[in-house]
Amino acid sequence: MRKNPKNPKEKKHPRIRRRVFAYLAAFVAFVLALLWLMQIVWLDDFYRWDKTRQITQAADAVESNIGNEQLSALMDRLAQQNDVCILLLDSDKHVFLSSDDIHYCLIHRMSSRDLSFWCSMIPENGDTLTELFNIAPFGGDQYNSHQFRGNVPKMEDDKKQSLLCARRVTLPDGTGGYLLLNSIITLLDSTVATLRTQLMLITIIVLLGATVLAMLISRKVTRSIVETSEAAHSLSRGQYEIPPHGCEYREMAELNGTLVYAAKELSQVENLQHELIANISHDLRTPLTMIGGYVEMMRDIPGEATPENMQVIIDETQRLTSLVNELLDFSRLQTGALALNPVPYPFTASVQAITDRVSRMVQQNGYQVVFHPAAQVKAIADEQRIAQVVYNLVGNALTYTGEDKTVEIHQEVIGKMVRLTIHDSGKGIAPEELPLIWNRYYRTQETHKRAIIGSGLGLSIVRSILEKHDVPFGVDSKEGEGTSFWFELPLTEE
Repeated sequence: MRKNPKNPKEKKHPRIRRRVFAYLAAFVAFVLALLWLMQIVWLDDFYRWDKTRQITQAADAVESNIGNEQLSALMDRLAQQNDVCILLLDSDKHVFLSSDDIHYCLIHRMSSRDLSFWCSMIPENGDTLTELFNIAPFGGDQYNSHQFRGNVPKMEDDKKQSLLCARRVTLPDGTGGYLLLNSIITLLDSTVATLRTQLMLITIIVLLGATVLAMLISRKVTRSIVETSEAAHSLSRGQYEIPPHGCEYREMAELNGTLVYAAKELSQVENLQHELIANISHDLRTPLTMIGGYVEMMRDIPGEATPENMQVIIDETQRLTSLVNELLDFSRLQTGALALNPVPYPFTASVQAITDRVSRMVQQNGYQVVFHPAAQVKAIADEQRIAQVVYNLVGNALTYTGEDKTVEIHQEVIGKMVRLTIHDSGKGIAPEELPLIWNRYYRTQETHKRAIIGSGLGLSIVRSILEKHDVPFGVDSKEGEGTSFWFELPLTEE
């Protein structure tokens, strides 16, 4: 069995199974890192930010309702809901309204001097003053757990902070005032410790679960890919029998279906290539055999060097030359090496000349080619290549025409185009074969017949030339009524 050669310098790509595992592992690592950052590293900072946001919103609510008669009730509700205490002072630093809802409230324990100091620190441009204090100096000296015995409450003052928010406001009488809010921020050391323990367990569980899940996903996803890859490798080894296998994903099912279709087409093309080679070999061997036979006869038998025998040798030599030339043209057309030179030329006269030349060649065998031009027209195309198209289509029609041995050529003008139709009276082509006759290497199921003229490669060459001209062409056929090949060319504006 032939193995695919491997290039030692070829870059080795990682397997998709490893890629899937790596991507899933990276995602799990990102999620776990985000959890650790949000729940452990940034928890205190986020808590302070959120607490500051709440107290600022409470200050906005109080300031917006200073003229409301129910302001005191609003302040009590805000203090209870947000765990803050609120103090509204007039311009002389006297209490206008107050709501005390927390223990160790900083603003309600301040002296008049301290209140005046902090009021003077408030910006006059309307900004809010925000400060954070340790709570111990304002209440920690009232209780010391070390002075008592037994299971007594511990001192937590050093684990709490006091947040002060102050701004200048306008009172209902139009005078200036001061709004101060205070809230307690508890340090989250114990909470962080609990979360750390939980996150460690979560991390272990998630990593184990992600590993198992990645293995299952990669195995499930890559199974179809591996099977399709193995099928593709079998194509490179010339094994075209690929059994369709079940796929759980639509994309893989479509890919597998495409691969099976490609294998079927490659198998068909290979079979047609073999058949074409066999037919061409037959076409090449026949004139060579006849030439060799006639030459030996003329050498060995006196009096056989007649003009008739010489003509047979000349005809077979011309047939052999024609076959080789068409093989060369076919190869050049397939590789794109054959350039076109479209110019205006007398199309009708060119077809008439081809018809006359072919008629002289085949009339001795009882064949006739009849041309019916509607008018003398000029077309824009490569004259030499279009003549090759006409010659091949006529040769194909002569090969498969019926017992009347007649081929008819019709020319008609359709708008700005001229259409040429070559019709034979043969058996016709089966409907299921019509879409396939233009394919490379295709030949109908009829036993190979030696072409009357040409090589038998005609339709492949015709298709390539007409496609290069980018013009309409086609075939119409009914079984028992013959076949008509046609193509159109643009007319000149003259």
